[in-house]
Amino acid sequence: MTRPRFSVVIPTRNRADTLRSSLATCIDQNFDDYEIVVCDNGEGAEAEQVVRDAASPRVRYLAPTQPLAMSANWERAVSEAQGEYITVLGDDDGLMPYALAELDALITKYETQAVVWQRGIYTWPTIGVPGEADLLRVPLARSVVEMNGREQILKAVRFEAGYDTLPMIYSAVVHRDLIERHQQLAGRMFLNVYPDVYSAFGLGYLADRYIWTSVPMGIAGLSRASNGVATLMNTSNNAVSTDFDRLNAAFGYIRHPRVPDKMILGPVHVVDCFLHAKDALFPHDDSLVVDRKAFTVQCLAAIFDVDQSRRQEARLIVRASLADNQSLLDWFDSEAPDLPPGKIFSFQPLQLGFDGSMLSLRTTPYDVKDIAGAVTLTTQLLGLTSGQITYEVASWEQMHASVANAWKTAEVAQQAQAAAQAETAEQGTYILAAGAQVEQAELELQASRRQVEQLQIERTIAAEAVAQLQHQLGEAQLAASLRYVPKRLLAKLTGRSPKGKLTR
Repeated sequence: MTRPRFSVVIPTRNRADTLRSSLATCIDQNFDDYEIVVCDNGEGAEAEQVVRDAASPRVRYLAPTQPLAMSANWERAVSEAQGEYITVLGDDDGLMPYALAELDALITKYETQAVVWQRGIYTWPTIGVPGEADLLRVPLARSVVEMNGREQILKAVRFEAGYDTLPMIYSAVVHRDLIERHQQLAGRMFLNVYPDVYSAFGLGYLADRYIWTSVPMGIAGLSRASNGVATLMNTSNNAVSTDFDRLNAAFGYIRHPRVPDKMILGPVHVVDCFLHAKDALFPHDDSLVVDRKAFTVQCLAAIFDVDQSRRQEARLIVRASLADNQSLLDWFDSEAPDLPPGKIFSFQPLQLGFDGSMLSLRTTPYDVKDIAGAVTLTTQLLGLTSGQITYEVASWEQMHASVANAWKTAEVAQQAQAAAQAETAEQGTYILAAGAQVEQAELELQASRRQVEQLQIERTIAAEAVAQLQHQLGEAQLAASLRYVPKRLLAKLTGRSPKGKLTR
C-alpha cells in the first residue's frame, strides 16, 4: 500500500457546527496526495453527519467508542493516520488552500522531517469572551529558517521564544518516523493534558533540526467550545473545562508535581510539558533544565486576581509546587516578590492594523462568520492563490533590524577607518621624524667630513711644521757641533768672517 504524502487529522468532540467549516478548508486544497482523518470523540451523530455531507473520498471517519480525554483522542487519531507526514487540525481551525502543496515543496527542497509555520489567529463570533470575537491576525512575512530543536526548547522553557516555534504537531507537519520513535521511547505520543504543547517539546527534542516558516499554512480558530479558551482565559463557560478535567483524571493525565496546580496560569502549560518530556526522553541531559526560581516568578506575575484573599490562595498553590526542595521553600518565604496583578490572557493586539509582523483586523466588515470565511479572506490578503510562494520577503521588523545592522556596520567601519587614519598619521609623524633624523645625520656626516678635511689640512700643516722643526733641529745640531771649530776654519767653511761679515 502506498502511503499518502500527508494525513490531516481532525480530532473532534461535540462541535459539529465548527467542524463543518474546518473540514471544508481541508477539502479545498490545490494538492491531491493526502487524506483527512476525522476522529470523533463526541456523544452524538452530528460529526458523522458532517462527514457524510462533505461527500469526499479523502475523508476517513473514526466513530467514537467511549468518551476519551483530549490527549487520548489525539493519540488514537494520530495512530490511525496513514500519511508519510502528519498534522493535527483543531475542529474550529482552518487549513490554507495552498498549504499542502507548499509544505510538499518545502519538504522536498530542505529534506526535513518537520516543517513548522507561524499560525494566523481567528476568533469566532461565538467565542463567548467579551471583546474577543471577530478578530483576524495574519502574519505577513515570508521567511524560512532552519532551527535546532534543543536550542529552541531551551529558549522556550526560559520564555525567550514561543513553544510554537518548535515542531508542535498542531502547527506543523511531522514525519511519522518521529511519532513512532516517540511512541517507542515513551509508550505513547501525548503524555499530559496539553497534547499540542507537549508535542512541541517531545518532537522538538527528537527532530533535532527542522524548518520554520513565517508563512501561515493554517489559522487557529478560537470558538465557544475551545479547550484553549476554557483553560487559558477567564471565562464564565465552565462546562468545557469541567469536562476537560474529568476526562483527564479518568485517563490518568495529571499535571507534573513541580508545576502549580492552577492551569489558568500561562507559564504552567509550557513548563508542565517540558518536564513531562524531560522525564520521558532526556532525564539526564543537564543542558536542558528549568530555572525553578525564574519559573516561580513567572507564575507569580501571571496571577491576575485582584482580591487579596484569592491572590494569597494562588501564591500558596505556587509555593506548594516547591515542596520537594526546602531551599526553594525558604527562598519563596523570604524573597519571592509580591507582584502586581497580571493581565488576563487576550488575543487582542494593542491596536489594529499592521505592527511590522502581523496584520490585525475586525472581520465583521468582510462578512466573515466562520473559519472558512477567515481562510478565504486571509488568502486574498496574502495574494497566495496559486503558484509557489516566494520567500525571504522581509517584514518591517526584519527590514528595521537590517537597517539597524547596516548602521552599526557603517559605524564600525567608520571607527576602523578613523583608527587606520590615526595609525597612518602616527606612522607619517614617525616617518617625518625619521626623515628629520636622517637629514640631521646627513648634516652631522657633512660636518664630520669637514672636520676630517680640516684635520687632514692641519695634519699636513703639522707635518710641514715637523719637517721644518726637524730641519731647524738639524741646523741647530750642526751649529752646536761647529762650536768647537776654530773661527778661521769656520769662517772659511761658512763663508763668514769671525764677526759675521761675509768674506770675499
